Amino acid sequence: MKVVCDSTVFIGLAKIRKIELLKQIFREVFIPDAVFNEVVTSGKGRPGVKEIANAKWIKREPIKDQRTVEILIAELGQGEAEVLVLGKELNADLLIIDDERARTAATSAGFNIIGLAGILLFAKQLKLIPSVKALLDQLQSKNFRLSDRIYREVLKKSGEK
Repeated sequence: MKVVCDSTVFIGLAKIRKIELLKQIFREVFIPDAVFNEVVTSGKGRPGVKEIANAKWIKREPIKDQRTVEILIAELGQGEAEVLVLGKELNADLLIIDDERARTAATSAGFNIIGLAGILLFAKQLKLIPSVKALLDQLQSKNFRLSDRIYREVLKKSGEK
C-alpha cells in the first residue's frame, strides 16, 4: 500500500510520542520535500524531528510536476499541494491529511484519505494502543487543533466516552 503523509500528522504524533504508529500500520510512508522541510528543517529542536529525519521507513520523494504544485498553492499550503501531487505521481492508495481544504481537494481528485484522529482509531482497532481518548486529550492539551465534532465522532467509533 502506497501512503503519502502531510506534516500535520507527523507533528501531532510527535507531540504525543506516537510516530511509530505510522510504521506499525503502514510499514513505509512517502513524503514530499515540503513536508520534510516543514517537519525537520523548520521544526528543528521540536519533538520527533530526529526520529523523522532518521527513519528509514519514511521515504522522501521529490515532486516532478512543479507546475501543478504552483497551481494548487493558490488554494493550499506548499506541503498539502505537494502531498496531492506526490499522491498522483506515486498512484498512492491513501493520503494522510488533516487540513480541511486539502482533504476536500484530495477527495475531489479521487483519493482515499484519513487524518490523525482516524489513524488513532485504526491503531486502537489493531490493538496498537489501548485508548483513543487518552491520546486525543494529550493532543488537545498540546494545542493540536481538533474539532469537537471529530473528537466526538472518533470516541463514538472507538466505543469510548
